Amino acid sequence: MISICIPIYNFDVTELVDELLKQANHINYPVEVLLFDDHSQAFFRQRNSLLASRSNVNYLDFDFNIGRSKIRNRLADIATGQWLLFLDCDVIVDDPDYLKRYIDNLSKAKVICGGRKYGPKPFRNELLLRWKYGVARECKTAFFRQVNSYSSFISGNFLIEYDTFHKVRFNEELSGYGHEDTLLGLDLKKHKVEILHIDNPTVHLGLDPNNEFLVKTEQGVLNLARVLHIMPCMRREIEKSIKLLSVFRFLRHIGMLYPLRWVFKLLTPVIKNRLCSSSPSIILLDIYKLSLLAKVYTPKWKRFEY
Repeated sequence: MISICIPIYNFDVTELVDELLKQANHINYPVEVLLFDDHSQAFFRQRNSLLASRSNVNYLDFDFNIGRSKIRNRLADIATGQWLLFLDCDVIVDDPDYLKRYIDNLSKAKVICGGRKYGPKPFRNELLLRWKYGVARECKTAFFRQVNSYSSFISGNFLIEYDTFHKVRFNEELSGYGHEDTLLGLDLKKHKVEILHIDNPTVHLGLDPNNEFLVKTEQGVLNLARVLHIMPCMRREIEKSIKLLSVFRFLRHIGMLYPLRWVFKLLTPVIKNRLCSSSPSIILLDIYKLSLLAKVYTPKWKRFEY
């Protein structure tokens, strides 16, 4: 059996759950759908709670927000399937063979990643930055993801054997937004668990408005610095495998740390205005991330200020 684990936050998952149940019924493969709501707004809690009436669906909402890593671990704790399929809530499945494709690959690996794709360009300019970033950095075929299988790991669409997951689990030291999947990928590498990447993407619908995406980006950069602190024994390897960190390491070595800090101090308003415009630049977003890293950097990454 596959336990489909979907943490929910402020999103209606009705279409996603109905499609997954339809596919499971069509191929006659046992599944359970586990829905944990991480203290969403009342409208979404009410809407999603109706799914509890569906066969093989368990729904639970929390009285307070426990965070991205903890809620995924809690889902795994109550799962009864031999396999766990983790999905983000803000996606849809547009391939009628989505579940079958995962099932056909069960014998090939203990961790299987399906990938992510995006819909057409949004009409609203305030959604452009997140869409452009997703298309440029997250829409990769299995062939390219497999080349760097661990650093290409994302937590929004992957299948993992139950026992394998409980050897690693999501690291709950990270709070806020970002890089819980980076840490899990590193733990899988540390335990020598191979990851198979296949072309079985979900469609990512949850496009944050530009300002909200920039806030999440800032939280993600801070969490990336924390990853180095949590796993100091793998620092060199982490810096090599994550492109943003490898570029930052190079810039530090050529004396660009203080210029980057001045970029953050003097140009942040200008950069943000451009990133929130009708023609946001992903390269400029990278520069902003690098300046954020320079802001929080200390030689041993032992403290972080933002």
